[in-house]
Amino acid sequence: MFERIGIFGKYNGIACWDTIDRLLQHLLNQQKTVLLDAASCADFPHQRYGVAIVERQELVTQIEIAIVVGGDGTFLDVARSVVDYGVPILGINLGRLGFLTDISPRNMTDILDEVMLGHCKFEERNLIRVKISKDEQLEFDQLALNDVVIHKTDSPRMIEFETEVDGRFLNTQRSDGMIISTPTGSTAYALSAGGPILDPRLDVLSLVSINPHTMSTRPYVIPGTSVVRIYPHKNCNGMAHIICDGQLTHHIRLGHVTTITRHKNLIKMIHPNEHDHFKLLRAKLRWGDKL
Repeated sequence: MFERIGIFGKYNGIACWDTIDRLLQHLLNQQKTVLLDAASCADFPHQRYGVAIVERQELVTQIEIAIVVGGDGTFLDVARSVVDYGVPILGINLGRLGFLTDISPRNMTDILDEVMLGHCKFEERNLIRVKISKDEQLEFDQLALNDVVIHKTDSPRMIEFETEVDGRFLNTQRSDGMIISTPTGSTAYALSAGGPILDPRLDVLSLVSINPHTMSTRPYVIPGTSVVRIYPHKNCNGMAHIICDGQLTHHIRLGHVTTITRHKNLIKMIHPNEHDHFKLLRAKLRWGDKL
């Protein structure tokens, strides 16, 4: 089913070389064409296999499937890179059980054989797009699969900002910040901040405040088609961070406008046939454990 395969590892990820080594041997024995991501695999000893290391911008245009060897953070990074090229993505987890990288290295070759025959599950997930502008000049334009977080800087003071949804004023709040989360990200930072767990099949966004000043501020779920705009309040004289997936950061202050929308394309995730999201939730959140 897939003939041209891209492999992505962890940045500075010597710990994943053994897994990539096994992966390469298995795929090359099946006469697959394998390319390595230059951003994350530049130090991998690829010469022994005769496979090419390709810059990511070019790599995503040449492959039919992306295999990520690492953790959920690595998966998030690669997902943002491949989403606009229709490349499905599969994750092999090197640490604890992940929400996104759900295949163990122990049985990855058996699962890969099934995937190559098309015996797997395909799932589509929303991403969100974040644009930050000031004086109508665009300063930041990035994607997020999990969440976008507005967060105070190192100052102990709360930040004050206004939120608008679809051109309608929602509220003004003083807090440590707010998380705008996709269903995928609802089990990440948003969960720690008291947000709802959202089924990944839903087309929604959740707005979750971080340590709000007023107890009446509660998580709010809006349609995925919504346009969210965030403005620092006119009384604001400091600076805050906007963070995408915990990886991409931009500073904002009075005069900045942050616009958050659903991205036009969906990420295509591949799971083994036995994948069950509810089972994953039970394992990660220890639902049903006897105390």
